[in-house]
Amino acid sequence: MLSHPIVRDARRALRIALPLMGAQVLQIGNGLVDALVAGRLGRAELAAGGMGAGLWFFVSMSCIGLMAGLSPTLSNMIGASRRAAVGAQFRQGLWLAVMVGVLAGLAILICFLSVHRWGLDPELPALIKEYLRGAGWSLPAFAILMACRNLYEATGISTPVLLIQGVGLIVNLFFSFGLGLGLWGLPKLGLFGIGLSTTIVALTMTGLLLFGLRRKRFQRYELFQSFDWPKFSVLSTMLVLALPIYFGMVFEGGIFFFTNLQMATLGTIESASHNIAISISALCYMLPLGLALALTARIGKAYGRNAKGLVVRRIISGLVITVLMAALTIFLLLITRHWVGTLYTDDSAVLSLTATLLIFAAVFQLSDAFQVVLTGLLRGLQDTQVPMYINAFSYWVVAAPIGYYLAKYTWVGAPGLWVGLIVGLSLASILLAWRLKQQVNVKFPN
Repeated sequence: MLSHPIVRDARRALRIALPLMGAQVLQIGNGLVDALVAGRLGRAELAAGGMGAGLWFFVSMSCIGLMAGLSPTLSNMIGASRRAAVGAQFRQGLWLAVMVGVLAGLAILICFLSVHRWGLDPELPALIKEYLRGAGWSLPAFAILMACRNLYEATGISTPVLLIQGVGLIVNLFFSFGLGLGLWGLPKLGLFGIGLSTTIVALTMTGLLLFGLRRKRFQRYELFQSFDWPKFSVLSTMLVLALPIYFGMVFEGGIFFFTNLQMATLGTIESASHNIAISISALCYMLPLGLALALTARIGKAYGRNAKGLVVRRIISGLVITVLMAALTIFLLLITRHWVGTLYTDDSAVLSLTATLLIFAAVFQLSDAFQVVLTGLLRGLQDTQVPMYINAFSYWVVAAPIGYYLAKYTWVGAPGLWVGLIVGLSLASILLAWRLKQQVNVKFPN
């Protein structure tokens, strides 16, 4: 059994994926740290911090999504033995990152200036602004960070990403607690300090990732061999692949932000409980997301070699790992739902609703894991446009109306928004699986 080709391939996938999973868990760990600090500032700060972090993440998806085309492009070049082209493509990716990062910063500024008009609980807008005032400066560095991460993922050299993300978590622990609560001789800046810590972490990690790319193992790709000005023909080609990825992420991430926003209109207790439950659920999501990043690169290389059998084997092994991971996270959520919220707050009303919402989080673990892994597999086959449409339909035509109706017009209340998430994620998984089967037959007709 252990020598079965699928099992062997799953082990190879995990060797690349485990560091990326760890890096994703550490990355979301930064959000958990920030939520823990905000919870110690008060119920309103916990709700506003979650809302501010949700805004930052929603805007940062432009950095993640518009750079995500680099990984399948570079892995395809490596699979086709076009190593000399990797460096030139990466340098253009850095130019794209600078442009995207600046635009993302401007988007955060617009949110900062308009958040008081969004009809939120009156306590929240001023506190959200505090967080954004510190975190908004991080986005240009974060975009460059994502360009670097895509290169590490495409080459299969994923351990440095894990190590540097670990450094980032340590830095965030120090500055988020220090600046948020005024510990270790640092000034107490509240939510502004938590946001400022996000900027410090982004700058630190970006510098370390760029330094790591100068090491010997990357010299074959001639990453910094020359200085290149932006080539808009190359940038436009990158955007053709990346824009559907970005919009697909916006449609997916947007439904979670929509849910967050609607919770904030229901009340502070609902918003605080939701922010705890969604942060824990997001921690679980990092496992299949890390796997999806690795599978994108593995499928991209196999596709570059035009090896159908290898592609199919890597798809099957990836989906087997996905099922096992989802079973693990379902179990953990169900057995910890009554006490994990106490890490954030001792408010009994918030803890009671959090425990209820975590049941819904457990329900959607399988569909959430499948949709992100299937998206990663399709991305490796350079299929990004149809998954974008699937996300738009599943989350905004189906999930959002169902969740909104149940929360606003029935007795279900706050959990109704999570019912909408479950329906949307399940539908997206089914449609993406259909698309993957179709694409394998199209890409490899024989």
